[in-house]
Amino acid sequence: MLKPNARLVPVCAFAFAALCLACSEANFQRNSAVPVNSASNAVPVEPSDPNGDEPNEAPVTPPEDADLALAEESFTQQGVNGLVDIALVIDDSGSMQEEQNNLSTKLNDLVVSLKDANWQIGVVTTTVSSVLGIDRCKLTLIKSSDNDSEEKFIKAVTPGVNGDGNEQGIRAAVNALKCNEKPWVRPNSTVAVLIVSDEDNCSDNGSDCLLSASRSEQFLIDYVEQDLKRDVGRNAGFYGIFAPPSESCPTAGQIGKQYQKLVDYKANGSQNYGNICDSSYKSTLERISGNIAKLLSSQFTLKHNPSADSVAVQGVKSNGDAITAADYRVDGNVITFRTGSEPALGSDINVTYKYSAVISH
Repeated sequence: MLKPNARLVPVCAFAFAALCLACSEANFQRNSAVPVNSASNAVPVEPSDPNGDEPNEAPVTPPEDADLALAEESFTQQGVNGLVDIALVIDDSGSMQEEQNNLSTKLNDLVVSLKDANWQIGVVTTTVSSVLGIDRCKLTLIKSSDNDSEEKFIKAVTPGVNGDGNEQGIRAAVNALKCNEKPWVRPNSTVAVLIVSDEDNCSDNGSDCLLSASRSEQFLIDYVEQDLKRDVGRNAGFYGIFAPPSESCPTAGQIGKQYQKLVDYKANGSQNYGNICDSSYKSTLERISGNIAKLLSSQFTLKHNPSADSVAVQGVKSNGDAITAADYRVDGNVITFRTGSEPALGSDINVTYKYSAVISH
């Protein structure tokens, strides 16, 4: 019997131990690692943004938030019940004593058609007062709520006849509306300007103010439209008692050429003036009052801004005819009826329209 080889035992023992260690490591890796190349166990990888940022997300379609909603509103034609601010410019030159007295007792005639309105009258004179080159506003304010409105009116329109012989009615009217010392024109009011003078603005067609921006009626028109943001003929108007070019007025100093152009501006066929030489201004002021009232009673404000061409109005006009689309226009959320097409007093007006509404999802 052969003897065992003593040198073979240690070698076999070492090889066996190495084999066991390799098997253990392989078994450990098989139980703890996820094979990335296995089709059944692969974890999908989102494609990266080409710029190397976060993975791309699927596009999201925003919800539709806005839609057209149907609105129905009703109004009753109650006549005049809005806000009206009247700037009254009175000539205080040496030839105006009789005319001032003629006007002084006529407050009720001026507001006869404005009984339900919240009116204010700011009175100034044609004499311009300046301090360090800045015009000042010496204005008397009379309100419909004043218990002594008639007394205030009498005093305001009879300022005396010691004023400047260069009657600057246009400049004075702008100063009255601007009136930094006593702001009074309300943001949403209808604005009216009434000038009472026996001479034209700055004498003969502006000849005495040739170097001034107020040398023509355009100075006042621009202020009302651009600064006050009013639409003449809709929520603003110009009126006057002066010497009309087409009428005789022997006691007037100069024919009111500029004042005529002013009162005719967007008058829509209305006669917005009277003759300074008339023995009484009653009928003129009543007519002016009625014309101011038309600006107030011809407007109705909707709760929303209607979409284009969606407004439909049902009602009757003062002459009994049905209201048609040709009788009104729509500016923003305001419906304005054309002169002569106003809804009948006491009648109901029904308005339907579509508007953009935010829908909650």
